[in-house]
Formats: sequence, C-alpha cells, structure tokens
Amino acid sequence: MAQKKKKSQKKIRIEECSLKMQEHFQQLGISSVEVYKEWCRAYNFSQGLDKTPRQRQDELYVMTRTQATKMMAKKKKDSNLREILPKIYNQELRSEKLQNSVTRAISETFESSIAPKVLLKLLLYLEDNSDLLKETSYIQGIAALANHHESWIRPVETWKVKKHNRDRQFSELARHLLAAYEIPLFMDCVWFNGNVIHQNWFKHIGTGQNIRTASDIPIPFTKKMAHHFLKAPRRYTIEEALRWGQVHALGGDKYLADAFRGTRLTGTFNNDDFWLNVIRFFIANPMLDVSHVHPIIDYIWHQRYENRRVFVERGVAREIGPAQPNFSMRRRTPETLLRQVEEWHGELGRESKDRELEWHGSEIGEFHLLEGSEEARNMKFWSIRELLSSDELIDESRILRHCVSTYARSCHTGRSSIWSMEIEDENGRRKILTIEVAPREKVIRQVRGRRNRLATPKEKNLLGKWAEQEDLQLAGYI
Repeated sequence: MAQKKKKSQKKIRIEECSLKMQEHFQQLGISSVEVYKEWCRAYNFSQGLDKTPRQRQDELYVMTRTQATKMMAKKKKDSNLREILPKIYNQELRSEKLQNSVTRAISETFESSIAPKVLLKLLLYLEDNSDLLKETSYIQGIAALANHHESWIRPVETWKVKKHNRDRQFSELARHLLAAYEIPLFMDCVWFNGNVIHQNWFKHIGTGQNIRTASDIPIPFTKKMAHHFLKAPRRYTIEEALRWGQVHALGGDKYLADAFRGTRLTGTFNNDDFWLNVIRFFIANPMLDVSHVHPIIDYIWHQRYENRRVFVERGVAREIGPAQPNFSMRRRTPETLLRQVEEWHGELGRESKDRELEWHGSEIGEFHLLEGSEEARNMKFWSIRELLSSDELIDESRILRHCVSTYARSCHTGRSSIWSMEIEDENGRRKILTIEVAPREKVIRQVRGRRNRLATPKEKNLLGKWAEQEDLQLAGYI
C-alpha cells in the first residue's frame, strides 16, 4: 500500500508576523517561530500566531516567572559556599558565570589576591563560624586580612564569634589575627580602603607601639594629637581622625572637627603649616557658625592654590597663577572673611561662559518622587538630577549662593559628581539642595542648601531614599 506523501510545510519567519507579535517575540527573548511554537506546546499555550493582548500578557508572565525561578535556583546553587569556594579558587568557575553577588565578589577578590591559598582557608572557616559571608560588604576586608597573614599572631581556628552584629564580628576577627593591644574601632576602615600604609598602622598599634612612631604619618604628630587621634569616632576615616587629633590638641571641639569632614583638609595634608593657621583661626573664633567652615575653606583654597584660566584673545586661553598665592590668615576677622566669601560666590555666578566644560554623566541614577495627590490638590514633585556642565554649576552657584561652580574640573575628570535636588509645585520649579557625590566610592560627601545651609530632616529623608535606591552611602557627618 502506497504511503501518502507528507505535505511540505513552509517555515514562517518572524518578519512575516504582525508587528504586535514581533514585539511579543522580542519581549519573550525568542528568536524564531519554531522555537516559539515549541515553547507554547511545552507550557500548554495555543501555537497560533495571532494572539490577543490577554494571551500575550499570560505568556509573558509565564516566561518571566520561569526565568526568575531559574535565576533563583542558580543563585541558591551559587550560594553553597562550602562546595563552590574550592571551584572558584581552582578557577573552575569565573565571576561572569556566577549569579550570586557574594560568590561573584569572592571570585573577583581571588583574581587580585596575593595570598589566595590563605584566603581560601580563611573563607572556608568564616563560612562555618560567622555571618561575614552573608553579604558582600566584608569580602574586601577579609581579603586584606589574608594578605597580611604573615603578621597573624593567632590562628584563625581559635577565633569564636561572640557578637551577632557583623561589624563587631569583623572587628573581633581583625583584632584576633593582628592585635595584642587595644585598637580604636574607626581603624577597621583600613581593611576596606586599600591603603597598605594605613593597614600597617593598624598592626603597629596592635603590637603595642605608639602611632607617633608609625611610618609615613603625613603631619607632625605631638603626644596630645596622638592621644586624641585614638579617640576619634567610629565612623571617621583615617584622614578625618588625623584632623580630629589636630583640632582637639589645639583646643577645638568635636563640632569643629566634624565640620572639617568632607572638606579639602581631609583630602590632603599638603601645605599643612598654612592650614594649621586656618584651623587655629576657627578655634580662636568659637562663635563662628561651623556651617561656614566648608565654604571658607573652599574660598581660601581657590584664592591661594587654584590656577585661573583667562582668554588673552579670541579662542586663545591661558592659565595664570592663583588670585592670592600669598593669602594669609593674619589680621583676618570672621566678618571680613565671610563678606569676601559672599562676594566670591557672587563672582562665580557671573563667570564667563567662555569657560564652559561638559562631561559624561556617572552611572548613578536620578531620583523622582511624587508627594500628595490630585484629589487633595497638594501634589509636589521632588527630583535629584546630575549637573553635567560648568554652565549648570554656575547657575547652581548663582541661585543658591555657594561655591559649587569651582567643582567643574573635578567633575570633568570624574573625581566628583554634582547633583541638584529640586521641587516642582504650582509655584514652579525651585532648587533646594546641591549634592556632591564621590562616584568611585559611591558616597554622598557633601550637601548644601542656599547660602550653605545644612539639609533639613525632610531633605535628609529624601537623600536616604535616593541612597537606598542607588546603593549609595551617606557620609556620617551629613
């Protein structure tokens, strides 16, 4: 009996389907009609090519749920550290193949470790005996401790967890491995800043030696300064703690020391003989509101150290020296200095457009929030957006009467990122705050309103929401 000849079926291409279905294939991540039909058959959907919006929505939901389930299963598999750590160490698994953020961070750390074998041993012990591998925050610090394994004074196996708080667990681990003497808590930051000099200071103090005898201290350190340095608050950086020691040894208080955080004085210790006179000026004028510290320091730095750019003819610019290279604090009073700062801010707002610079935005996202409702007739729109040109910085300076326009070069080189918090209501759009972010560290470093006022609790709350959204840190002094 002759067999019936099967009819040949012409393959349908995606381009022959309707635009709605082509868009649907793209959303599903499916590259051919045949694959789509097989997928529909596997999940009991119609294999037709003319789907209603509801059918397309149901299919997209199933695809999304399936992918999410697979991703969760992959993350769960990745998170079995006892099994996966040796594979990462042996380079059987690379970071790009890992979905779990902790295992990915560990893999990247192994790639740069100078003591990978010790790091593996340390991680395996901590996985069984601590909570430090539950998140990525401590991976860098753990790797840094492993790099100093030759200085360990106790075996890691004798360390037992005493605290539930993970910060405390890391503190105790670092001291178990490297310290026979008390070390202030703020020095834990040395294991996360990548500064080997600072890490050596931790070991120096941990072996009972005086910080004054540590190598590479950037400023002359008296006994009194060293005493106060060791009492700096926990959330201080090393540089901030050095200034804390200076300020207190010279007779200042914690409010003044806090005011120096985030200024140029905690970014560098160059020309410290001069800056010591500036610190003494603030100490000698205790009635000067510390909210003026930051703008005064910016003004002094700009006058004494910042080169000026001038156009000598059409299209030809040259850099000349600072406005006041011999700027001195001698015979300065708070009143005259504040007046000069105010005049400078006014000049910044009138600077020539010839100095315009533009730069690419950071990878940090904007923030938008609607307050109120149409029914209550009280709608307000809050936003935080990045400023991407010197023109925008000049406008910001002019409107809010501060010195953010001086940050153009820092933004152009990527050292800083400046953002503007604004509000829009029935009265129009208004600038509220200027925000400086350190983009590499993802830290909100400085916040100022009109005439350098500090942020209100309401504004801090909005900053906190943005920080949470974009995985930013809010500096403790804000």
